[in-house]
Amino acid sequence: MCLLLLSLSSSLPSGLSELSFDPRPEIRKSALQVLFDTLTNYGQHFSLPLWEKVFESVLFRIFDDARRAIDPSSDNSPRHVAKSNMDEFDQDAWLYETCTLVLQLVVDLFVNFYDTVNPVLKKVLMLLVSFIKCPHQNLAGIGIAAFVRMISTVGQLFCEDNWFEVVSSLKEAAKATHPDFSFVHNEDDETWAPDEDLERNSGDESSGTITCNDDSNNLRRHRLYAAILGVKSQASIQLLLIQAIMEIYDMHRAQLCAKNTVILFEAVHSVAFHAHKINSDASIRQKLQQLGSLTQMQDPPLLRLENESFQICLTFLQNLVLDRPPSYEESEVESYLVNLCQEVLQSYIGVACSVQMPDSSLDRQRLQMIPLGSGRRRELTTRAPLVVAALRTICCLEDSSLQKYLSCFFPLLAHLISCEHGSNEVQLALSDMLSSSVGPVLQRSEAYIHGNPFDFVTEQAYSYAWSIGGKFIHPCIQVFFHLV
Repeated sequence: MCLLLLSLSSSLPSGLSELSFDPRPEIRKSALQVLFDTLTNYGQHFSLPLWEKVFESVLFRIFDDARRAIDPSSDNSPRHVAKSNMDEFDQDAWLYETCTLVLQLVVDLFVNFYDTVNPVLKKVLMLLVSFIKCPHQNLAGIGIAAFVRMISTVGQLFCEDNWFEVVSSLKEAAKATHPDFSFVHNEDDETWAPDEDLERNSGDESSGTITCNDDSNNLRRHRLYAAILGVKSQASIQLLLIQAIMEIYDMHRAQLCAKNTVILFEAVHSVAFHAHKINSDASIRQKLQQLGSLTQMQDPPLLRLENESFQICLTFLQNLVLDRPPSYEESEVESYLVNLCQEVLQSYIGVACSVQMPDSSLDRQRLQMIPLGSGRRRELTTRAPLVVAALRTICCLEDSSLQKYLSCFFPLLAHLISCEHGSNEVQLALSDMLSSSVGPVLQRSEAYIHGNPFDFVTEQAYSYAWSIGGKFIHPCIQVFFHLV
């Protein structure tokens, strides 16, 4: 048995792993199947040191080969398959097929022998995160799928420290996959010229004449399109990742302490914050729109990612308030919740107003006739459900907390009253909030009885309400004035 284990831990698995990247598909599949069948059949006899050797010297080594296959220039070893022997489509299909199969088998081994190999968890998580970080969208996707599959199977066995490793890995992956739009600011205006402009300019040249400047422009345009494909891939990866985080959370919500849930919140919030930063950058949006249908990107480019990630953040914090799990600190979570709601409302107001809110009545008169464009109206309609959720969350705060933060929320509520909307969802939610939640708190407030400290807000709201033209006063405005 000792000789058998020695053989299994060295020459046999190593030889089979060599064959796992053979260009012949039948050899690859057979080698992988024999390798993992052998480990599965005899793994119960392995000690932890032996398993660690198998993971380090055999299993992880296979993925090193995958990385060399993605970037052959990084290594001169003959173990990778040269792209010259396979066209690009076959190369991608081969890489995707092999890595998918191997990741599934590695996860199976980890799950089946978890009692022995659980100390290897951190290294397995590092492997999965390295795939999620991969710019190759398909490989990132299989990394996310394998992560969810592993946690869904053995997550119920994790202790708090194990969960800390898991959520920290997800946070690392979220921050490492932010779509990078820096290329937009690094290109000159000529690069962003519409295709018809380029064709018209090239028509001015004599037939058959190609200038160095033309070659340079074409090269820049090629890099530009490659960068656009890159950010679209990163956005898709992040969307898959936040959905996977939510799936893991839903499965194991009862096992997560408050500290680990907050780490998940921070992971997804980093996605939301970055997406909002990109969506709020007028320069980026303008330049992407100049390319029109060539980019096939919506405007704003990351609106779905921003909305979904903010909604997940809201869900995390709402559930923390309900569950009060171990390590729960009410003041910390409440602060996160209030700041998040403010962030959501400010994002919406920024789009609805499109400019800084005016300070003087003269400024408001100048702005009151600027109508909403159809694009902005659609964007507001898309953002509205999240704003409604934030308003309802504010309503659910305890009276003492709501009273504590009213001074922060009132200017935002006044802006919501004054601005135009894509639909009436926000106005109805605002009306309900003012009548059912804010009003009773104000009426019970000692400050309200002994001289209302919110007079400046009332005046501001009144002016803003009429700055939209005085055409109508929505019921929520009437409620607001009645209460204060």
